[in-house]
Amino acid sequence: MCGIAGSYQLDPGTASLGSRMADALQAIAHRGPDDEGSYAQGSAVLGHRRLSIIDTSAAGHQPFTDDGGRYTMVFNGEVFNFQELRAGLEAQGHRFRSGTDTEVVLRLYTVLGEAFLHALNGFFALAIHDAETDNLLVARDRFGIKPLWWCERQGHLLFGSELRVLDALAPGAAVDRHSLLNYFEYHYIAAPHSIRSDAHKLLPGHLLRVQGGKLEVAPWYDLVEAARQYPKRSEPVGHIRDLLEDAVRLRLVSDVPIGTFLSGGLDSSIVSALAARHHRGLHTFSIGFADDPYFDETRHAEEVARHIGSEHRTFKLTREELAAAYSDLLQAIDEPFADSSALPAFILCRETRKHVTVALSGDGADELFGGYRKHQAELRYRSPGAAEKAVLALGGLWRHLPRSRNNRITDTFRKLHRFAQAAGSSAEQRWLNLANFDLDGDAQRLVKVAIAPIELDDREHLMSRGVQLLPGVNGALLADVLTVLPNDMLHKVDLTSMAHGLEVRPPFLDRRIVEFAFSLPAEAKFQRGCGKAILHQAFGDLLPPSILGRRKQGFEVPLRELLQGPLAALLDGHLHRAKVEAAGLDWSAVQQVRARLASNNPGQAQATMHALLVYLAWWERQRR
Repeated sequence: MCGIAGSYQLDPGTASLGSRMADALQAIAHRGPDDEGSYAQGSAVLGHRRLSIIDTSAAGHQPFTDDGGRYTMVFNGEVFNFQELRAGLEAQGHRFRSGTDTEVVLRLYTVLGEAFLHALNGFFALAIHDAETDNLLVARDRFGIKPLWWCERQGHLLFGSELRVLDALAPGAAVDRHSLLNYFEYHYIAAPHSIRSDAHKLLPGHLLRVQGGKLEVAPWYDLVEAARQYPKRSEPVGHIRDLLEDAVRLRLVSDVPIGTFLSGGLDSSIVSALAARHHRGLHTFSIGFADDPYFDETRHAEEVARHIGSEHRTFKLTREELAAAYSDLLQAIDEPFADSSALPAFILCRETRKHVTVALSGDGADELFGGYRKHQAELRYRSPGAAEKAVLALGGLWRHLPRSRNNRITDTFRKLHRFAQAAGSSAEQRWLNLANFDLDGDAQRLVKVAIAPIELDDREHLMSRGVQLLPGVNGALLADVLTVLPNDMLHKVDLTSMAHGLEVRPPFLDRRIVEFAFSLPAEAKFQRGCGKAILHQAFGDLLPPSILGRRKQGFEVPLRELLQGPLAALLDGHLHRAKVEAAGLDWSAVQQVRARLASNNPGQAQATMHALLVYLAWWERQRR
C-alpha cells in the first residue's frame, strides 16, 4: 500500500515536469512513510512513496525495474494471490530477486501483456513504462478500492493516487460547477468526474494507455460478464463460507503487525471471527461515542471480541475529542467529500495505526448482499403490503414531522418521509433518490448553476448504470457496487487510512466473492426483513446470537451536537459572506441551512452544513 505519481510528455515541444516530482511525492508522503523513489526515461517520469508490507527490505524499493531493464513499474496496492502466481512463473523457469508481490506483478506483465490484469486478485493502481517503445500503461483495480486520478495539463498526461499529486505537478483548472452541484446532492463526486473541470478519476476496472504518443482510456474488466460466467453452485451457503474464509486467510499474509476493525455489526464480526481462527492473538479495534449513547455500538463489538477471544481495544470519544480531530480531517481531504462517518473512521485509523500496520474490514458486504435499509425499501416498493401502502398514504404527514438522525423517533420519521418521497418513480430514479442526501433541496440554491437537462441526465445515467445492466433488485445492488462503493465507502477508507499510513484490506471484495454474489438471484442473498440472509446462514454459528438479531446501525456521528457545540467557532470562522460568495455559493441559501440547523426540524441541515464546511475549507486551501 503506497502512493504513486507520474507524468508523460504528450507534446514533445513542452518542458519536462520531472523537477516537480519531488513536490508531488512530498504531497503524498503520508501514504508511504517508509521509502520514496523516482524514475525518468523517455517521455515518462514515475514517482513512488512506499508503505512496506510484504518484504520490507530494500529489495522492494520502487519504482521497480525488471531484470532486463526494459519495464519499470510503480504500484499501489496488494495482490493476494501473488504466491500462487509466483509459483506458476517459477515452474516456467522464472526467478525472482525479492519476496514482493510487486515483482510478481511486473513479471506477469512481461509474460502476458495487458492480459496480466485478469490474473490479479487484489486491489491496485499501477503504471508501467516500456523504455524500449516509450509506451505507458496505467490501470485501476476491478472495484475501485485504490484511487487513480489523471488529467492532461501543459502538454503532459499527469496521474497519481490523489488530486494533490496533479496539482503539485501542474496548476489545476477551476471548480467544475456541475460537480459541485453533485457534491452537495450526494456528498461525493462520482468518477470519472472531479471537482476540477480538467481532472478525472479513472473508473474501476479501466486502464489508460499511451501508445505512439496517443492517449486512450478503455475498460479491462466487466463484472456483469464475469458474474455470468461464474460456475453455478448447488450449495451457495457453503460456497460463500469457503470463499470468505479463504479470502480472509489470504489477507492475513503480512510481514508487519495486522488486526481487524470490529464495529459489532455483522460484516466486521464475521471477518474478525474468521481471522481469529487463522491468526492467534488477533488484535481488534472499535470506536464509540462517550457522550452520545444513541450512536455508540462498542458494547456489541466488545461482546464479539470476548466470543472470538481477540485482544480488543475500544477508543471511546467525547464530543470535544471528535471536534479536535475535525480540522485534521479537513486537511486530509484533497477533494470535497462529505460522508460524515469519515470523522470517526479517521480517528479509528489513527489510533489503530499505533498498534498495527494492516487492518481487515467488512466493507462491501452490504452492497453485495443487500444489507442497507434502501435495499429493504426496494423490496417493499416492488411488492408493497398493507404497511407500505399506509406509509405512502400518509406521505403528507411525514413532511410536517421533525426529521433528523439525532434520535430514534425523528430518525424513523426521516426514513418514512424518504420512503414516501421515492414512491412511484422508475427503478433508476428510485436508486438516485435513495442515494441522494439533498432531501431539503439545498444543492440548487447553494450552487445556483444552470445545467442543460441532457448533461444532468448523462451524469445520472452513468451513476445509476447498474440498474440498467441487471434486472430486479440485483440492478440496485450493482449500481451501489459501481458507484456508491468506490466513490463513497472505499474512498472514505482510503482517505482516512492512508492519512495515517494504515493499509485496510476488505475480504468481501475478493474478486471471487463479488463475482459469485452477482451470479446469484437477489432472493438468494437477502429477503424482506432480513438483509444479508445468506451471511446469517453461512456464519451464524461463529457469532453470539445477539449480534445476528441486531438491526443494522450505520456508522453515524452526532453531527448536529458537534456543530452547535465544540465546532460552533469553526463554523463561524468559515461562514462569512465574503468567503462564501467568493467560493461560488449563495449567501442567503447558506443562512437558510444554518437557521434550519438551529430549528426543531433540522431535516438534513447538519449534513449539508458539514458539506459546506468541507468545501469551504478545501476552497480556502486552493487559494494559498
